[in-house]
Amino acid sequence: MVMNHPWVLLGFAVFIPLILVEYFSPREKRIKKSLPKHLMVRLKVSRFFFKLSLACMIIAMAGPHWGIGQTTGEYHRLLDTVIAIDVSRSMEITDGFADGTVGGTAGLSRLERGLAIVREAVTAMPETRFAAAISRNRGIVAVPLTWDSDAAIAFLDAAGSSITGRGTNLESLVDAAASAFQPSQPAAKVIVLVSDGEALSGSLKAAIGRCKRDGIIVTAIAVGSEEGSLVPGEDDVISRRDSKAMQMAAGQTGGVYIDGNNEDAAEILTAHLRSLAPESKTGGNKKEPQSHWFMFAMLAIIAFGASKVSLLKVGSGE
Repeated sequence: MVMNHPWVLLGFAVFIPLILVEYFSPREKRIKKSLPKHLMVRLKVSRFFFKLSLACMIIAMAGPHWGIGQTTGEYHRLLDTVIAIDVSRSMEITDGFADGTVGGTAGLSRLERGLAIVREAVTAMPETRFAAAISRNRGIVAVPLTWDSDAAIAFLDAAGSSITGRGTNLESLVDAAASAFQPSQPAAKVIVLVSDGEALSGSLKAAIGRCKRDGIIVTAIAVGSEEGSLVPGEDDVISRRDSKAMQMAAGQTGGVYIDGNNEDAAEILTAHLRSLAPESKTGGNKKEPQSHWFMFAMLAIIAFGASKVSLLKVGSGE
């Protein structure tokens, strides 16, 4: 096995304080004494899956390769695109695109609609490098930049079934997406922000200012509706699409604002990305190890979801 970024494996050092706290913290000792045995078992299961998720994510970011693949001369675009996905609880609302109409409740959730748009664009542009970042309260790069469009699509499919949670920090999401770019690359840099624009913490404007400074274009896909709807699991919390925030993000950086409720949203996104960089041909044939980072990224998502499910069971007192 070969790693593209072996230094990322130093991230395993984070397990040292986690283990020390778990076994030697006075608070942990009190928890072990107070919880019934069956709930303690579920808590341990949740922590195991969380650690597994963290380990898989570190390995994925290190870029593991093994086996031998064949790469032939093909056309590539000098364009790096990071898909920044808001997976906060409000993205579960179905108040936007439904069977071609706005305002329906039996259609796609905000998250599902946004993912459908970017998935179609990724499929239409196999000659482009893609990455993905996700955020609820804190942004992380879930998929590093790769030419493997199939792997990017697989991640988008998995993200559609990921567990959403409370809190939205679009500043952290955009900052995480910006960190995925490689400064030495001459390619145009684009962040495709998929969100309803509603943020509970952080400053999106500040993150956009940093993108403008660094020459990063932000294209915003706004999902949901201005009328809004109740957040799932909340009796009195209404979430509304903040189109002005999303328009600001695109306008300040030279990007495009896309209304996710329009049927041609995917076509607009694809045409915009194609306009940003010409095609260039890479010649010759060469053999190189096959990239398998996406396998670990998928495992990380599955393990993280399992940790949350286990923890919810503990919280229910079953």
